[in-house]
Amino acid sequence: MQKYRVAQWATGVVGSASLRGIARHPKLELVGVKVYSDAKVGRDAGDIAGIPATGIIATQRVDEIVALAPDCVIYCPLPWDLGEMCRLLEAGIHLITPCPYWFPFVQNPSVAQEITTACRKGQVNFHASGCNPGGIAERFPLTFTGWCNRIDRIKMTECGDCSTYSSEGVMRNLMNLGRTPKEASENPLKAMLARSWYEPIDMIAAGLGSEVVSYEAKHDFILAAEPIETAVGIIEPGTIALNNYQHIGMTREGTEIIQEQIWYVDDISQSRLQSKMQIPRESGWRIALEGDVNLNIDVDFPSELTQDQRVAQGLSTTAFHMVNAVPIVCEAANPGMKTFLDLPMITGCMGTHTTPR
Repeated sequence: MQKYRVAQWATGVVGSASLRGIARHPKLELVGVKVYSDAKVGRDAGDIAGIPATGIIATQRVDEIVALAPDCVIYCPLPWDLGEMCRLLEAGIHLITPCPYWFPFVQNPSVAQEITTACRKGQVNFHASGCNPGGIAERFPLTFTGWCNRIDRIKMTECGDCSTYSSEGVMRNLMNLGRTPKEASENPLKAMLARSWYEPIDMIAAGLGSEVVSYEAKHDFILAAEPIETAVGIIEPGTIALNNYQHIGMTREGTEIIQEQIWYVDDISQSRLQSKMQIPRESGWRIALEGDVNLNIDVDFPSELTQDQRVAQGLSTTAFHMVNAVPIVCEAANPGMKTFLDLPMITGCMGTHTTPR
């Protein structure tokens, strides 16, 4: 059985889960690890990921990773670097990432062209994957449209209590939690975020054989009524404790496609907020299709898991979706950007399942 040589780029929560997935996957061989923290340099990848030693030592040097000539890099830094991505592609290394560019042909055509040019130069493929976007937002809804004939609306909703989420950058800069309404309205990431959510909308439309003719962005929020403790500090009264984004696209045929996020830092009762909104579920995702067939598909983790465990497993789905895509992306013909519309079904693969001691 052919094994693909893989390097892991960045070892945060998602990157570390990816490391564990690579080590277990029977078709993959870990050959390198790129880290950013001085404290991780020189450490074994297994030590970083909490698994047995791998013999692979972490480095901060980009040249060292390129010199390894891996078949594929799983690229997970935040923020990401387009120039860095293109350098890897031009060096003949396939690249899989949870970073944006899931379907950039409409929202970011210049970026799409830059990545495509790099892929062709290196004769390799680029694939953006993940969880949401990267699965819930486009791959899974398109699958369920096969059960329908007339489709009036497709809506993907992500919701959940984020109070145990430990990334301050994501919580405050992306989710606006703990920001004032003025800070949220002036958030420099708003335009980037809109483009990021319009990409899966564009992909769904393309998958349906159509195109989006109009876009709309809606932003609503609820303020904290009292101090709320979170993993990244106190959400103060009068700052945002529930953030609700909706990004909407209308197709040529009149199908409405909605990407919605409801992120909050309270329980489902919202008793510590200044007001309440209807939340479809306590946590997880809902895919809703309306038309001649009406479907609600709920995706969640077992109720017996703690909130910390749910967050960890949610981030692991992002990592494992990328890991499982490596053989398919490496084998795909015609070098270039590969979306879910270009690739066969990505499935898990039975690897080694060693019980931790």
